[in-house]
Amino acid sequence: MFNDTLFFEKKNSLVDIIQQEKSQFNLFQYLNYSEYKQNRLTFLDKQLNSDLNKEFLNQFSPKIGLFPGSFNPFHKGHYNVLQKAEQMFDKVIIAFGKNPDKKNKNFNVPSTIKNRQVEYFDELLTDLIKSLNQDLVIIRGLRNTKDFLYEQKQYRYNQDLMPNIKVINVFCDKEFEHISSSGIRTLEKYNKHQNYLLD
Repeated sequence: MFNDTLFFEKKNSLVDIIQQEKSQFNLFQYLNYSEYKQNRLTFLDKQLNSDLNKEFLNQFSPKIGLFPGSFNPFHKGHYNVLQKAEQMFDKVIIAFGKNPDKKNKNFNVPSTIKNRQVEYFDELLTDLIKSLNQDLVIIRGLRNTKDFLYEQKQYRYNQDLMPNIKVINVFCDKEFEHISSSGIRTLEKYNKHQNYLLD
């Protein structure tokens, strides 16, 4: 007959280990996951009684999202979509792309998002996905039906290049649906843009 108390304690111990590892994972979101995992395993190798932690890490397969855009600048509307995505994924990589059809004025990456993994790319999105060498889901923020129709067309092009590409669309909250990077750049000329930016 099982000892209920012992079973309960072991179960709690395992729960504590999982929570500890996920907490560590969240602290190092700015690292590529494969780099994080290797460094974490190296650290655990030096610790005593860490076999369960290592076993969890070797079995853990985080859900990773990729949030690409020109983000010129990354504003409160983008952040709203990012926060929603982070409720669905263990990790979201933010990818700043250079759009050849847009002006090249660059804004600083806000400190609010610097604890996440940030990538930069000037190639096709599908090439970036391949270079990251991870199982990723693309996150696209939407404000309205016009955005949806644009993203639907982009999805078809990307699907031609990468048939197994996975994409989800996330609508921003109503209070952010009028905000655009181009609108902010226009307001910047009159020094009226700060309310839309992150710290």
